[in-house]
Amino acid sequence: MVEIIHHADASELIALAGTCLEAHKSENNLPLGLAYALAEDPLRYGSEPPLLLSVLEQGSAIGAAVMTPPRRIILSKFVANVEGAIAHLVRHLLATDASLPGVVGPASEAQVFAACWAEAVPSAAPKETMRLRVFEARTVADVPLAAGALRLASMDDHPLMAHWVDAFSQEALGEPADLDKAKESAVRFIADKQLYIWDCNGPVSIAKTTRPMRNGISVTAVYTPPEQRSKGYATSCVASLTKKLLSERYSFCSLFADQANPTSNSIYGKIGYVPLGDALEIDFAT
Repeated sequence: MVEIIHHADASELIALAGTCLEAHKSENNLPLGLAYALAEDPLRYGSEPPLLLSVLEQGSAIGAAVMTPPRRIILSKFVANVEGAIAHLVRHLLATDASLPGVVGPASEAQVFAACWAEAVPSAAPKETMRLRVFEARTVADVPLAAGALRLASMDDHPLMAHWVDAFSQEALGEPADLDKAKESAVRFIADKQLYIWDCNGPVSIAKTTRPMRNGISVTAVYTPPEQRSKGYATSCVASLTKKLLSERYSFCSLFADQANPTSNSIYGKIGYVPLGDALEIDFAT
């Protein structure tokens, strides 16, 4: 018997489904990392309460779903009864009049969810917007580094970092230009000591940490401006940041890479990131 449990607090989801999610930590870095962040600050991603769901079968957690409106619902990897459990989850969401702009999750789970949702809501017209690969690193290969060094971004870097965050959002995420939003994000990233720069006579590449978990963390926002590409700066930045994170605190680092970008996939492989599986972003018509 499949059961859906609503949680008012993300710490409740971690207590109930955390062991299940941590069995596949890197593949679940998005829902698990969000749960840890929301446990610390329930309004971190907006003023509307998040949707926090554990999916149980025979009383044991087999998966979870997290949504921070108005963003897509995020699925974890389901460890059993994928089709049956997700069909039950969709029926539950429909019964609660949930409005979903899309779904993100491991490829098989996202595809099953989108098919079930489209069957119940024909106007949803699911459209795959991005196919991602999930990578994990537990060691860093001995790759040659470009000239320069890794350092934390400071507020002195803010004007340039805002433009680069905006450029990354447009190029990698397909979001519209929004410099004001990027300025706010850059302030937060710098204040939280998340944003790192590869500096070679000035900033030439960036990468950012995000979604820390109990013993792992994700790397994102890897961006090099066009005029500085093909010089090894991104490789050096990500390799050095990953090595720093693994040596100082964490046992693994994870990241997502767009499968349509063979350059980034190649870079991560050379550094020591191992592909674990595929994930999909699917949008629904609204």
